[in-house]
Amino acid sequence: MSKVLERLLRPKTEGELLEKYLGPKEKVKTEKKPGRPELPREKKARNFTLCLSVKYLEFLDKMVVKDPKIKGRGRKIRFIIDRFIEHEKRSLTHIRVLKESLGQVEEILKNFGPRVRKGEKLNLTPKEKASINKAVDNTILLMNILNYSPKTLQRLLPKDYWELLSFSLNWSNNNRGVVL
Repeated sequence: MSKVLERLLRPKTEGELLEKYLGPKEKVKTEKKPGRPELPREKKARNFTLCLSVKYLEFLDKMVVKDPKIKGRGRKIRFIIDRFIEHEKRSLTHIRVLKESLGQVEEILKNFGPRVRKGEKLNLTPKEKASINKAVDNTILLMNILNYSPKTLQRLLPKDYWELLSFSLNWSNNNRGVVL
């Protein structure tokens, strides 16, 4: 008999059988299909119905985007949502930077804390006033660059940060001869 036939017909030991059937399986390579890889069901795009007013539909129809792929209403809506998400991330970063600037104002004001007596006016040296002016001006400049109105910031900022910003606005206006 041939060696191959002998090997197939010889009795196998229990250890060989267990290893063969219960041992680690070899990974079977599957052939890749042409095109994009298939996504799992939960990551696939889903269709939904959206009821919009006529004015919004007219807006979408008139809207022109530089990207040639964005022509239909659905793609335009996706474009608007993507831009909104991008804007929201940028807005959160702007608020964080403004909070850091207000934190610098708070640090300077805390330095004067032990010298303040209830009911007495704090007398500041020109150097101390200059340091407060610098921090306040930086904050107001940042607020103007980011183009936030005080009313918007009152809504966006927590109460303690809004109090610092209100102080900064009052300080800036009073030092320029404007009294609120």
